[in-house]
Amino acid sequence: MGVIIAFANQKGGVAKTTSTYNVGVSLARRGCKTLIIDLDSQASLTISAGLEPFDSEATIVSVLEKEGTPIAECIKQLQDNLYIVTSRLELATHEIVMIGRAMREMILKRAIEPIKNQYDYILIDCPPQLSILTINALACADYVIIPVKTDYLAYRGVELLQDTISEIQSIINPSLKVLGVLATLYEKRVKDDNEILRALQDKYNVIGIVKKMAIAKKGIYDGLAVSDQSPKNEVAKEYEKVCDHIVRKGRI
Repeated sequence: MGVIIAFANQKGGVAKTTSTYNVGVSLARRGCKTLIIDLDSQASLTISAGLEPFDSEATIVSVLEKEGTPIAECIKQLQDNLYIVTSRLELATHEIVMIGRAMREMILKRAIEPIKNQYDYILIDCPPQLSILTINALACADYVIIPVKTDYLAYRGVELLQDTISEIQSIINPSLKVLGVLATLYEKRVKDDNEILRALQDKYNVIGIVKKMAIAKKGIYDGLAVSDQSPKNEVAKEYEKVCDHIVRKGRI
């Protein structure tokens, strides 16, 4: 049975999309059949994979419509073992429509169910807000990974997300678990970053520390993960450690 992992944080600019894509690529290279889903109207994951959002009509927007297109018809192959459901800007408008539907929190779960067992891992890149889309992702996920930039505001925001996760566990998805926190955009020479990192490690299960490095953004428009550009780079190695943790712990 496929394991569904949501990458979620209501704060933007925390390398959430970068982490989703790099982890997806690393899992695929290990021979794990992996599907990544872009659930953000900014289509950042789609762009990170080297695709243009408007090049396809069959996207996550199509899947989430009332008489939705089967998700199997919206999946594109990126490389061996790696597949994607892309997004479009219209998702922001469609989200408003979703709010008025019955069982709105379960729309994505119902859509994914027919194909869940066809993949080892399904990674969902959530939007940077606690919206109905994020709730849909958490409602169908087995685990959530929380990317957190090592600054004070991002650190404070984790508690709010944890409250939301607790509500989801209580009301909608009791089997949801937090796989861990991923510290991102870390600058070792910055005192505040070190203090926040220590605070995260004291309070949460930190499964990776990804430094702030230009290489993480360098290949973004060509669909290149960090490991494509420089497999021995510190960032690439850290994402490999996150994958180790997922493969070791992220099983149902």
